[in-house]
Amino acid sequence: MPTLKVTFDASTLTGVVTPDLCSGTSGPASHAAHLYIHDALKTGQIKGYFSEAVAALDLLGKEDKVSMVGKARVVSETTAITTGPAISISVGTRWTVPPMHQKSKDLIRAAQELGMKALIGPRHLGNSIPARDFGNDFYEHYACAADLVAGSNKTHEVEAALLRRGLGRARVVELGLEYSRRAGATGEVWMQGIERARNDTERKAVRRAINEWADGDAVAAHTGYGNDLFCTNDLGKGSGHRSVLRPNNRAWLQSDYGVEFVTTLELAQRLGQLEGGAPR
Repeated sequence: MPTLKVTFDASTLTGVVTPDLCSGTSGPASHAAHLYIHDALKTGQIKGYFSEAVAALDLLGKEDKVSMVGKARVVSETTAITTGPAISISVGTRWTVPPMHQKSKDLIRAAQELGMKALIGPRHLGNSIPARDFGNDFYEHYACAADLVAGSNKTHEVEAALLRRGLGRARVVELGLEYSRRAGATGEVWMQGIERARNDTERKAVRRAINEWADGDAVAAHTGYGNDLFCTNDLGKGSGHRSVLRPNNRAWLQSDYGVEFVTTLELAQRLGQLEGGAPR
């Protein structure tokens, strides 16, 4: 039987990578499921993945998220080409990425020790924040150029579908543009508007929207790579109908894109059935 390829989101990664550290907060059933999945990752029964957005967005401190996005700027660089009368112009977003907390670094490195890899994407001008400082083996690379093109196209297809429904990155972009309009600022990119959040309530709304951005990227990348299961314990209650992980949005993603969602308990039960046993 082929090895199951499972994408873990931010709500499940800590428990399955470091189950003993979560034993006091997860409850007996959840802890048993975490242990079972941890063992399955260690033995290679399943292959584990997480979106690069987990490291680039989810695991940052609350205020760091708002500050990083708000301070991003679109910049251009012009380079003369010495072999002829031409110049090269490149345009991209410059992110000032705050240092990751040691606890988060330790989590990612522990995931790497279990053989887990990060999923790339979506990647394009304006919202690409690749994770850093975790070595050349951090990412799961596509097997060949044709797979890279096909996978990237599917990832961007799903992200575009999420945006049309107001999901994923859509909400944080809306907030940035809204705050810029309120201030009478013209010509700003949406990231600059985020810095104009006025109070704790607005910053909380931004943080929640950034979390939704990360969830949308995770689902899109999961689909692009063709993984089997998306493991999450998040029901998206905090963001209401704008959450990628709300039941109605899950149903649409499964119907149109084949995304199969499972909780950690459901995944452990499935693994037990595959082995002819049951989670301990």
